[in-house]
Amino acid sequence: MRCDRVKESTVSVWIWIAIGAGSFLVVSLFVDLALGAVLGSIGQGISELYETEDWAMAPPARALGDAEPEPGEAETKQDRVVRLR
Repeated sequence: MRCDRVKESTVSVWIWIAIGAGSFLVVSLFVDLALGAVLGSIGQGISELYETEDWAMAPPARALGDAEPEPGEAETKQDRVVRLR
């Protein structure tokens, strides 16, 4: 027997579908953010490796021949030596 004072509370099927779809979107957003953070840190590490490799494989400045002192710089050093004598 059903009591007339107690109302039956039923939730529509469409509300359950909306709750499920919303939950799916929220969970997928968090998974995407976590995956993006992991892949971003991996990408940053790889980029640092390439940067370090480029730096380590570069020839020394004296081997390039472009590192000749400028005339003004050489004169300045020579003037200092003369002043100290």
